[in-house]
Amino acid sequence: MAQIIARMMARVTTQTTAQTTAQTMSQIMALIESLFDATYLCLVVALGARLLLEKTRGAKMFGIMAILLGAGDAFHLVPRIVSHLSPGGFTAHAAALSWGQFVTSITMTVFYVLFYQYYRQQSGDRDPKKASAIYLLALLRIALVLMPQNGWGAAEGSYLFGIYRNIPFAALGALLIYWTYLHRQKPGLRYMSLMIFLSFAFYIPVVLWSGTFPIVGALMMPKTVAYLMIVIFGYRFYINKFSSRSILGIAFANLIMGLLGGVFYREFTKFYGFEGVTHLGKLHVHTLTLGFIALLVIYACQDKEHSPDSVRRLKKPLYTYMAGLTLSVVSMAVTGIYEIVGEGAKTVSMPALEGISGLGHITLATGLVWLVVSLFRAVDQKTRTQA
Repeated sequence: MAQIIARMMARVTTQTTAQTTAQTMSQIMALIESLFDATYLCLVVALGARLLLEKTRGAKMFGIMAILLGAGDAFHLVPRIVSHLSPGGFTAHAAALSWGQFVTSITMTVFYVLFYQYYRQQSGDRDPKKASAIYLLALLRIALVLMPQNGWGAAEGSYLFGIYRNIPFAALGALLIYWTYLHRQKPGLRYMSLMIFLSFAFYIPVVLWSGTFPIVGALMMPKTVAYLMIVIFGYRFYINKFSSRSILGIAFANLIMGLLGGVFYREFTKFYGFEGVTHLGKLHVHTLTLGFIALLVIYACQDKEHSPDSVRRLKKPLYTYMAGLTLSVVSMAVTGIYEIVGEGAKTVSMPALEGISGLGHITLATGLVWLVVSLFRAVDQKTRTQA
């Protein structure tokens, strides 16, 4: 009898341990996607804001394109983050996720229309028939998205209309992939066809099979990486040199992100009627202080008479500093959202979140020390040269 009871207890313990492990892994995966989505939104909007300062032909349009991409995706990704962090999960936020997909469907179409304008500028391809094809496919896609048969706002949208509205979108993408590939040797177009191809290659299986096989939905993450790379390649085309002006430009991008962080904190807490203390309240303060003011100080301390080599020495420490700041701020944002929507439930692994936040602070501190040392060496080198 004692042996039977012992075996039963061992079995229960094993099942409990397995359930706990599965729950922990689920929480970690939800946390990873939340951090990934928030980082993506921050990067594309910040890079787009930075491009608005450039006077190079087409840079401002590409910046607007990047901001539109981030703003549109936010309508879908922010509800996903909230769903991961709240006890209600995706079921409780089905309507918000659906309407977010509605907005994203339109903004993504406009994004590719603007990308066609970028392609046209870089390739010199002025064929009016190509322009007509792009505009007609975009209008058809938007018209299909606007039709009530899509069932926007419902937990289960129309599967068939999900396919119908993506047919012209896929055709539009196929044309851009082919045309961009033909002109891949032109400046600014080298890897664009590959990124567009990957974005659709990861997106189409989600449209077709995510309802039947939910794991297929994970392909949205590499699809999002492809979009991010499109923005990064465009950014590197327009801003391909690091100079003192680069520091000022990054400070401007941080200023915009800090102001947006303040707006998000105010509107998000107002929407949920939250009046307590939350990490979201620290977003704009940290970004404006460590991202904007600190870089203005670095810019002021950096002697404009330094040689280009001494300025370039600041590139790696500055980017290390910005990587740490980004990770820290994103962790802060996810923590703040969790504090508001989590309702005290353990929907995320706090030790994992605290560890990632700590990694961001370590990277931030490393970059800051590296920056100061690099500045000191530049001043020391100038002093020796003058002597």
